[in-house]
Amino acid sequence: MSEFSHHPLADATPRLHPLMFRRRRTLVRLLSALDEATSYAQWSAIAADIDGLSKLDAWRTADGAPHLDAVSIREDIVRLASYRERGDFAAVLSRLTATIHRHQGDVTTPALFDTALTGPPTLVEEWLAAVEETIRWMADAPGVPEGDKLRLVEHSARVHGRSALLLSGGATLGFYHLGVVKALWQAGLLPDVLCGASMGAMVAAGIATRTDDELAEMFDDPSDVQRVGLRMVRLSAMKAQGALLDPAVMLQTVRHNVGFYTFRQAFERTGRVLNVSISPTRDRQKPRILNHLTAPDALICVAALASGAVPVAFPPVMLKALDADGREVPYLPSERWIDGSMQGDLPKMRLSRLHNVNHFIVSQTNPHVLPFLHLRQQGGILPMAASIAGKSLHVQGRQLLQVAAKLAEPTPLSGWVGIAQGLADQDYRGDINLHPRLDLRLFRRVFSNPTRAELDRFILEGERATWPRLETIRQHTRISRVFAEIIEQLQGRKPALSRNAG
Repeated sequence: MSEFSHHPLADATPRLHPLMFRRRRTLVRLLSALDEATSYAQWSAIAADIDGLSKLDAWRTADGAPHLDAVSIREDIVRLASYRERGDFAAVLSRLTATIHRHQGDVTTPALFDTALTGPPTLVEEWLAAVEETIRWMADAPGVPEGDKLRLVEHSARVHGRSALLLSGGATLGFYHLGVVKALWQAGLLPDVLCGASMGAMVAAGIATRTDDELAEMFDDPSDVQRVGLRMVRLSAMKAQGALLDPAVMLQTVRHNVGFYTFRQAFERTGRVLNVSISPTRDRQKPRILNHLTAPDALICVAALASGAVPVAFPPVMLKALDADGREVPYLPSERWIDGSMQGDLPKMRLSRLHNVNHFIVSQTNPHVLPFLHLRQQGGILPMAASIAGKSLHVQGRQLLQVAAKLAEPTPLSGWVGIAQGLADQDYRGDINLHPRLDLRLFRRVFSNPTRAELDRFILEGERATWPRLETIRQHTRISRVFAEIIEQLQGRKPALSRNAG
């Protein structure tokens, strides 16, 4: 069942009036249908029926919604309109810079987006529409040089920040990410900044190296997605490489799905900012993010292989790059790298520094994380108690690992304790969290090559996990998407004006 199977409306106790019984039965039927929707259009139509039946459509339009600073929001709307009407560019810029912080007027408060299925209170949408109109007005305001407009809009965009999609590890469960990306891309909401670790790196790489036309082709028919990457090696090879699976088979699969591009080539080809997280094998080395800024000539397919090199399953990987003559050469030849999830499943701080990201959409499929995320979304005393117990065990486990790390320092166990610490110390959540419902049938396939039918199921379940959050993502990313559009528009104007002048 999806998160809305446990919507508080489904647990409401009806009175003994026949009309209430009928409403209750209708609501349960609609919630069940919501779980089984096979398209976003179908899902959103059912969601609108549920909101209407439960009077949440009236809640959205009611004046003075709780959890929202309606007074300051309305003041912003009025002031922005007033400054635009009198053509005061300086006042518009000053007010916009002061008002576009993500938490302005409490417009990102989770309760505003977790109540009705079809969206937040309409006042939030009105404010976002006013901000969007103001940004577009700035781009077309008369009397301001195009270069100044571009500089000022870029500054405002930097103040606001941008969003990124982070795809976690999760072995075969990481195929769910394809459904998440499909739902976001079809809705026009896929962020330009993508980051992946382990299986998430392989999926992110396959997305970031494809143009929009190629993505449309892949999502229309995913039969070309290579799924056979896990193959055991002979016992002699296991002893030689210290791992169970054949890295050559996985590299062939990744190269088929990703192509043979460097990070710079992929960025120039698609405009998407791919980030691949890798973990070190040396104690004094640090985890890294590879992208077109930090490792422009590194090969994406090998980086993705390294990010998925789960200890014991695969041997550590030496990165490769293309030299000036296009030849494949070692990159950081003295280093070997392993699974990015070990120390950087969701490297939010490094993404913030590199790309001005301050809003994280996380698709989480790690088997050791999903049960806890599932508990967090449930209502009631028992799930709450289980969540509290889980947090307590997590804290105690981290303390035990700190003790174990000191005891293991002079022994071969030190590296394994370090890996366990890396997993335990991470924050596995973002601002918006997407994760599939628990399905033990697919969980049993976590370390196996999926069939075509299973791939289709993974994709559909990834879409179903994303549809309930699409409106939240649409509203949370609206301003940054408008900024990106206007900056591209202004960048296109500026060279054109220079050519005309010459």
